[in-house]
Formats: sequence, C-alpha cells, structure tokens
Amino acid sequence: MSGKQPRTTIGDTFQETSNLEQQVIFMYVHRIEFSFQNGQTPEKAIEFAECLLGTLLRNGQICESIRGPLYMEENHCVAIVLAPEQESLDPKFHGKYVTSQIQEGVALGIGFTSTAMAKDRGSAETCSCHSSSGYVLFTTYLSLEPPVRCLDCFLPVPLYKFPAMPSGEYGDVVRWQSDYQSCDSLQMHCTVLERATIRQMSDPRSSLSMMGRENCRMLEDLSGKPFYYYLYRDHGRSVKSEKARRCPSCGQPWCLETPLHSLFDYKCDTCRLLSNFAWNLT
Repeated sequence: MSGKQPRTTIGDTFQETSNLEQQVIFMYVHRIEFSFQNGQTPEKAIEFAECLLGTLLRNGQICESIRGPLYMEENHCVAIVLAPEQESLDPKFHGKYVTSQIQEGVALGIGFTSTAMAKDRGSAETCSCHSSSGYVLFTTYLSLEPPVRCLDCFLPVPLYKFPAMPSGEYGDVVRWQSDYQSCDSLQMHCTVLERATIRQMSDPRSSLSMMGRENCRMLEDLSGKPFYYYLYRDHGRSVKSEKARRCPSCGQPWCLETPLHSLFDYKCDTCRLLSNFAWNLT
C-alpha cells in the first residue's frame, strides 16, 4: 500500500483534543548519578548502572524512550532519563528489585542519587484524578509516556501507582509497550510488514492483543478498576458498515452515541475493548 498519505493517528488526535483546563503536570527529565569508591572501576559502575536503569524501567519509574547513553564525570557516571513525575525516583516508589539492587550497589561502594532537572514539554502531562473510574492500555509509536491512561481524563498514569504485578514489577507491560510501538512504527511507515502489524494491532486474537489483554486483566484484578484494551482500526468498507460493526470479541453492539474523549467510537464493557472509527472513512 505504498504511496498512501501519512495517516492521522489516534495519538495525533489526542494532542489536539486534550483538556487544557486540567492541572498541567508534565513529565520530568532526571539526572541520575552513580558514584563509585572503595577501589571500584568505572567499568563496574557502568555495569551496575545499566542493571539498575533496566530495573527502574521495569518498575515504571523511568521511560525507555528518552534514556540516553551513560557518560563519565570525574568519579561518577551519569544518565539522563525521562520519568513520569518530579518525584518518580523517590524511594517510596522503589519496588523490591530496585531496593535490592541499590543495597547491592552500596555494598559494592557504588552510590545512587537522582535530581529532577526540568519539565519535559514534549510529553503529555500525567493524570491527577483523585479516583479514576477505569483505565485503558494505550500507546503509539510517538509516545514517551507510560502506556496506561486514565479513562476519565485520558492522561498517562505511572505504573508504580498500581499494585505490583505477580513478578514484583511491570516488565510485561513495558515489553508490550515496546512491541506495540514497533508494530505502530512499521504500519505508519507503510513499507515493511504493514499488513501484518496492522493485524497485530487490530485483531483481539493476535499475539500482541492477547499479551495486552492479559496485562489488562491482571491490572484490573490488582487495582479493582476496569482496564480496557484499545484495538486499532485502519480501514473499513463504508460508513454504513462501519457504524453497524459489532465487538469483534463477543459480537454485541458496541458503537457509542458520543465518542469517548473524541477518540474512541466503540466500547465493549463485557470484553473491555475500545476502538476507533476506521481512519480511511473519517
């Protein structure tokens, strides 16, 4: 399908329709320093830093998209990362694996400190709702933010705000986000594996969707709040058939009278699915 015009994605649409009257709480750029002493070498400090950054990522405290290279400054190495909030790296959000690794670093003579440097104006603000009615697992190839959105304000929610998953962290959600963004990039480029990746994003029975829906089920069990999964909709045959289409999982009507957040035209509360009106017909 080469030669197509660039698509308008649901992520692009959100940037135009977000509620500007909400409290603006942008994501933050953090500087992390790993100091080393007691005869430790820079190589050992960097090895430890790589391990701890990976654990912070799986704990939802930093975002993979903006993580830059490690570099040396005198007796410490430095990483510049993006985090969901100004206080994301506060010890109160450390999961058991982060805490354990930091303690191992102390025993090795490697210290860990972080500083929130500045707000990141290229990312979305984070959810400030006191109590959300539900959530949606959602990301795009452009997203820097956590892949969970509040169903009420549709702003991202840091993963560490939820009870830890059975693994003790959120690695399954982070891996799903990485896989989804890879698929979204391929289908947006309209060259390699476009049809295959669209199927992965739009079919509720695809391996990508099954992985995402299992994450939703687990997070719903842990949080006690509904967790929805977004199914991408690229092409439809006609406006009439698109309006009449039913939930692809249970076959029940799911077309909304009023789109949710001006983005989702379909919602199935039974199957916990959301979708959009076909982009080629909008």
